[in-house]
Amino acid sequence: MDRLGLRGSAAFAEIVRRYPKVERILCEHLHRPIESRFAGTVAGTAPSTAHQIVLDLRPDARISFAFEPPGYRVHDWSEDTGLVTHTASIGDRPGPYFY
Repeated sequence: MDRLGLRGSAAFAEIVRRYPKVERILCEHLHRPIESRFAGTVAGTAPSTAHQIVLDLRPDARISFAFEPPGYRVHDWSEDTGLVTHTASIGDRPGPYFY
């Protein structure tokens, strides 16, 4: 997915850098949850509610998908903690098991 990149990322970064209070850049799903430093903040993508892109970091890897669990993100902001993001998967699994 890194080879595809973001068209116009340099121009977008210039805009973001003008606003140092930007807490985070929240992106739609990219079929893989990814976090990255960008323009002085953090940018993150959500998992897909369907299939996920296979995590293969080799430069020549072909983009492929797998039926990993679908997921979503919940963002909670408060003055005390700032932004807290939870990533959760969708589907029934055994548990919960208390410890």
